[in-house]
Order: sequence, then structure tokens, then C-alpha cells
Amino acid sequence: MPSYAKLKGFLAEKNIQQQEVADLLSMSRTKLNLILNGKQGRDFSVQEMLAICEKYKIYPSDYFF
Repeated sequence: MPSYAKLKGFLAEKNIQQQEVADLLSMSRTKLNLILNGKQGRDFSVQEMLAICEKYKIYPSDYFF
């Protein structure tokens, strides 16, 4: 499982709270945090990844691969 250091950095830089992203993805903030840190035992789904990219106008290749 990857950790998402670049994505976490982007969120912090833009003052985007993890709760906002969790709400977008219909998950708890705790679950999102575990995924971001590579501790959830799963990765973001394609739909979740695309929702994040669309909302925040970022490219998947910059933050997910």
C-alpha cells in the first residue's frame, strides 16, 4: 500500500481539511487518514481517486501513481 505524502502535502498547502475529503468520499475522517497513511489495508478506488481529482482540479498521475 502506498502512502500519499504528496496528496497530504497538497491538502495541507491548500488548507483542505481531511474531513472535507472524507465527506466527499462518504467515509469517516479516520478511515481516510488510514488510507492516506497506507494503514487501511486498501487503496483508493478509481471512483474515489477521480472524485478527488475532479473536486480539487489535480491530475491522478501527480498524486496517486
